[in-house]
Amino acid sequence: MSLTGVPPATASGAAAKATPRSLSLGEKVQDAFGVWLCGVRDAVAIHQCIFFMARSKVIRFRTLQCFMLNGVIFLGSIIFFHWAIEPALGILRRLVQDDEAWATDFVGSSFAVLYKVLWIYPIYCISFVLNTVMYQEVSDSANALLQQRPSAAAPPLARFIDEFWRVLLNLVYIVEMNLISYLPVVGPPLYFVHSCWLASMYCFEYRWVHLRWGSNARLDYFERHWLYFAGFGLPVSVVSFLCPRFVDAGVFALLFPLCILTATTAEPRAIKAGPAPLRRLPIFLVAQAVCSRLLRLFEGRLAAASAPRRIAKSSATR
Repeated sequence: MSLTGVPPATASGAAAKATPRSLSLGEKVQDAFGVWLCGVRDAVAIHQCIFFMARSKVIRFRTLQCFMLNGVIFLGSIIFFHWAIEPALGILRRLVQDDEAWATDFVGSSFAVLYKVLWIYPIYCISFVLNTVMYQEVSDSANALLQQRPSAAAPPLARFIDEFWRVLLNLVYIVEMNLISYLPVVGPPLYFVHSCWLASMYCFEYRWVHLRWGSNARLDYFERHWLYFAGFGLPVSVVSFLCPRFVDAGVFALLFPLCILTATTAEPRAIKAGPAPLRRLPIFLVAQAVCSRLLRLFEGRLAAASAPRRIAKSSATR
């Protein structure tokens, strides 16, 4: 991946005219496996995180804050409830008489609901906002250490439209993931692979935003390196999938600063040996089509709503 802020160019004409020798199926599989393994290896390159932390006070401080917020406060609160409060309530149920068991059940259920509503859920919402700020500072400091030069900034309106499209595309993609999970047999594996891609997208977006790549450039680059990104998102996705609900969100938020740092220095590889359809996989084809349809519907509704006003205004000026 180019560090100049410009998406890598296509192969030159001379290289395109060159006729490579035909590779065997084993060589093609080996190339594909090497690309995927490169993504996994880059994702777990912890020594890169040590490099950044040793040279940046901001990265050390923000990473420690993420650990305290997500690891100690959020995950600690969940662990405290399951390992201390619930066992205590269970002991209380066994101590009371059978005719009073309903009261202890009511107290236990009420306390569990109040604990989640008044403590766990607010912490989750607050940590989501604070994590966003801390992640951005970690990414900015890492890119500053590497002296990555972004391209020229787009106009404010273009940046707003690009950001709106990115958010809408991510939301539609998440809905698509969840719908895929209901498919029989192939649903859960496809959902997991899509989760790996989504995790990679989150990790690399900070770098691409710093380099001021537009949405089209990001999606094109991602789809040309789809196998690498499937490998890069694998470690954090596996850890998240092994955790129960809410705990997985805390674990992901806890590990995400490290993922941002490894993504900052990663060098994605594309499949070089293989059929043309596999060299660029249209991962976001459905999400892009749905987003375009939604925007056209919104534009049509907006035009229909403004038409009577224009007619009335035109009649009033006559």
